[in-house]
Amino acid sequence: MHRFLLAFLFVAQVAWGLNPPPKPNIVVILADDMGYGDARCYNAKSKNPTPHIDRLAREGMRFTDAHSPASVCVPTRYGLLTGRYPHRANLGWRRQSVIEKGRTTIASALKGQGYATAMVGKWHLGFDGGPNYDYAKPLVGGPLDHGFDFYFGMPHSLDIVPYYYIGGRKAIQEPTGTIGPRNTEGWSKIQGEFWRGGPISPDFKHVKVLPRFTTESVDYIRSRRDKEQPFFLYVALPAPHTPWLPTKKFQGRTNNMYGDFVAMVDDTVGQILKALDDARLAKNTLVLFTSDNGPVWYDADTKRFGHNATTPLRGMKGDAWEAGHRMPFVVRWPAAVKAGAVSDALVCQADLLATFSAIAGRPLADDEGEDSENFLPVLKGQRDFARRWLITGTRLSHLAVRHRFWKFIPSLGSGGFSNPRSAKPKPGGPKGQLYNLDGDLGERENLWLKQLGVVSEFSEYIGGQQAAGRTRPPMELVRRLLKTSPRITTHRLNAEESEKKFLFFTVSRDGRTLQGKASNRLRNLVLADADSTTRHEEKLHFDPGILLRFRVGEREAQVAICFICNYWALYLDGKTVSYTSLKEERADVLAAVKAMFPKDKIIQGIPEKLQ
Repeated sequence: MHRFLLAFLFVAQVAWGLNPPPKPNIVVILADDMGYGDARCYNAKSKNPTPHIDRLAREGMRFTDAHSPASVCVPTRYGLLTGRYPHRANLGWRRQSVIEKGRTTIASALKGQGYATAMVGKWHLGFDGGPNYDYAKPLVGGPLDHGFDFYFGMPHSLDIVPYYYIGGRKAIQEPTGTIGPRNTEGWSKIQGEFWRGGPISPDFKHVKVLPRFTTESVDYIRSRRDKEQPFFLYVALPAPHTPWLPTKKFQGRTNNMYGDFVAMVDDTVGQILKALDDARLAKNTLVLFTSDNGPVWYDADTKRFGHNATTPLRGMKGDAWEAGHRMPFVVRWPAAVKAGAVSDALVCQADLLATFSAIAGRPLADDEGEDSENFLPVLKGQRDFARRWLITGTRLSHLAVRHRFWKFIPSLGSGGFSNPRSAKPKPGGPKGQLYNLDGDLGERENLWLKQLGVVSEFSEYIGGQQAAGRTRPPMELVRRLLKTSPRITTHRLNAEESEKKFLFFTVSRDGRTLQGKASNRLRNLVLADADSTTRHEEKLHFDPGILLRFRVGEREAQVAICFICNYWALYLDGKTVSYTSLKEERADVLAAVKAMFPKDKIIQGIPEKLQ
């Protein structure tokens, strides 16, 4: 019986190696200016009918603490595609391509792993040589120059001139005509059917843009039926950004034109889901729905129409307050994500590069996705937390910085559309803003003066990441140190008093130095767990007894081991990289440690299994 079972398992393992499960298709649907409270799966009192977005939530995982990299269009799209915070970039999109030449994007990373890559919709990341383009020539620096095989869309928002479609690298028709500006009575100047006047191509009709992009997306999905090659489709919708142009079918669905346009966006989501179902692709396709930033929706609109597009958050589009950048974020992936799951893990759209790369089996290099964190373990239900720090925004004065439940803004005011946009500190008053979101999600009680130690910690963190140019640890460097250090020096921690210190631990005595073959097994064990996605604060019961050092030149990786809590921490030059369970590796690691300290009675007395 046991022989047959072992034989079966062996054959299954070999078959798995020869025929690994197919890589999933990936579809990202990015709404434009849609609020956290617009979909009913986020706001039960929403006036907007959103049955298809709600279906995604029922069939997938709904995130409640997910954020865009910024609270306006351009920087969010940069951060989403590159995994790099937009406050590090030159965002002058009118004259150049914002994405730097040669920079890795989601599309280029997946393309390198065998994916077909396509984009439909709003680019809004510029082209080189602007703003006066020769439309008879290819547009340089667009989607096809940053990893996409196919592109159909428009250059920017639906209220910014010139208005024309792009197919691949070229304008389908040049914007040779002219259209006048438009506004809607009863709404502010930047709401309603607002668009700017200027050049327009003969084939461009504002009201037909969302239906056109929907059709192009559906057609692309249909074209992938029965094809073995996985695909990545990025659908960047122009809605419900202004102009609010619900077609006749959707007019009157709610008591206002914005709500009607949201209903139309939801219908687009439904058509994409139906296309996946009809092409028999849904089971192995990851679908993600989110928005680039919050809505243009004032308190007066909430009172007038009885709908709060941002509930329960403060602010709106452009703001450092939560409603500017906390987004609806729903992931359906039947093969891996539990249906109906809800996660409060802190994630960012900048994390998509690291997460999708992990799905495709592609580690990031140190010069890729410098601020992108892999939340795949959260999707798979292997972990309930993700990143611990987050920065959104572009203006250094109004970055929104998170550390667990704390929210920090260096200056006063919204920094965006809401009043007050900015404010000068009063004598003796706070210079910026600090909120505890656990008990104050509406950001009403500024704790700046009551928590000056926390304020100092945030200021130090912002300065450190600015100097480093990254927040994700350089794991390529860490792995290189672990692999190539000529020796592993070992130390006993916290055994007896010593003047030698590593962080806040006492380095009591040295153990045997490991070199050559004697070090290989331990190196491999550490490398197997060397993953920055496990990073979080060390727990209070973490009391390591062993320190390993891997030095090459001036750089050093360190590993602290605690057999009491069954965790080991990985550091780079004394800064925490990860904090990981060693439960599975305990016996092997313990055997290696006992060989390092053969005369240490405490080490020799550690049991192989934690009681």
